[in-house]
Amino acid sequence: MVRVKQVLKFLDKHLEEYLIAILLIALTLIMLLQIVMRYVFNNSLSWPEELSRYCFVYITFLTLGYCVRNDSMLRLDILKELLPSKIWTVLQAIVRIVSLIFFLCMFVNSLDLLASMQKTSRVSAALGIPYTFIYLSTVLGFGLAVIRGVQMIVEPVIAYFKKKGEAL
Repeated sequence: MVRVKQVLKFLDKHLEEYLIAILLIALTLIMLLQIVMRYVFNNSLSWPEELSRYCFVYITFLTLGYCVRNDSMLRLDILKELLPSKIWTVLQAIVRIVSLIFFLCMFVNSLDLLASMQKTSRVSAALGIPYTFIYLSTVLGFGLAVIRGVQMIVEPVIAYFKKKGEAL
């Protein structure tokens, strides 16, 4: 049971980082292969550009969950300096809730998009990968953003009540 908790804690902290790193390494190796084939062997392959594009799409959407988890979404930090601490905390909570609602809406829409792609049974030109797999990146990205958004709202609340309980 302790081992399962350790694995879950590790995944909670590093899931997106490792997936992004693996995809970046794959992207680099795929493009390196294409460069070598094209300029050394004078024989370019048809699939590396397409596969690297799909790796990049997955990286983009996985980065969304990473940014939410690490609280590195775009924001106006100057307001933190100008506003009192309590108002800044309330404003930050409102922004996180609005962001979560947005991510949830996008997640639902990405599920609809994925369902419509399944009906078409279209495949990519060079690799023959179903578009369903490609559009799955939106579901994963916004799904992770929703999970991470909930974490970013719930964790401070739990910490607040634990701190308050210790004071009693």
